[in-house]
Amino acid sequence: RSATDAAGNSSTDVITVTYTPADVTPPTVTITSPTSAATFDTSSPTIDLGGTASDNEAVTSVTWINDRGGQGTATGTDNWSVASIALQSGDNQITVTASDAAGNSSTDILTVTYTPPDTTDPTVTITTPTSAPTFNTSEATIDLGGTASDNVAVTSVTWINDRGGQGTATGTDSWTVASIALQTGDNQITVTAMDAAGNSSTDVLTVTREVPNQPPVATITAPLSGASFTVGQPIDFAGTGTDSEDGTLPASAFTWEAGFLGGPFGPLAQGVTGGTETATLPGTFVIRLTVEDSEGLTAIDEVTITVQ
Repeated sequence: RSATDAAGNSSTDVITVTYTPADVTPPTVTITSPTSAATFDTSSPTIDLGGTASDNEAVTSVTWINDRGGQGTATGTDNWSVASIALQSGDNQITVTASDAAGNSSTDILTVTYTPPDTTDPTVTITTPTSAPTFNTSEATIDLGGTASDNVAVTSVTWINDRGGQGTATGTDSWTVASIALQTGDNQITVTAMDAAGNSSTDVLTVTREVPNQPPVATITAPLSGASFTVGQPIDFAGTGTDSEDGTLPASAFTWEAGFLGGPFGPLAQGVTGGTETATLPGTFVIRLTVEDSEGLTAIDEVTITVQ
């Protein structure tokens, strides 16, 4: 700018104006770790993030915020990182923001789905034939049934008998097992429910199989049925008596009798398992052996002979 007077004298002054256009360009920011995708699944309760940012001038800060709680400032700008962001179960939307000195900003978002590790054991309960810990039966097999549950899902229900046998139940939440073979005495049957994470729990039923006592067995070994003798001839008689519980029975368990066919019986002289009698009358006779076990159960065997 200049000034001039009437005599033509003049002077000037100069000002230099520097024009700096306003910064309206936002930075860029990119999440690259643990993934550059928009979503990420994890079973860890925390996550580390990392990435890059850039600006036409300079990135001044990189910050983050989790919509499920928590926020903070990353370490670094052009290359930035965040350690141990706490996650809540389910989806966590984490927004990373890069800003410059002019207040321009941009964001990148990662949705992290956190599934906590399954450490919860299932539950399993035997309800059939009883919910009690013990059960008595005389049957050779038993059917079981019950329920199972888990915070996620029961994947299998299995069983094992400590006296032999094992298998997989039909069903899970409601399960059944048919015809488990039982041994005489106590059978400890353990039912196990398991989930996909390998967590398991058991229920135990002790089944006592009580087999009713069987009657003894009486067998006349001499004389043979249909044998023929003469008056005055000695007749040897002998037999055996056995029992499933007692084994071989003692002499006191044996009772020998004889009589005319269709008539009353009378006692025979006897030893441990038999004896000898002399035929004194002609006719058809029946020789009877009765044995009795310790439970009072009896068995009878008979043979028919002829005396001439």
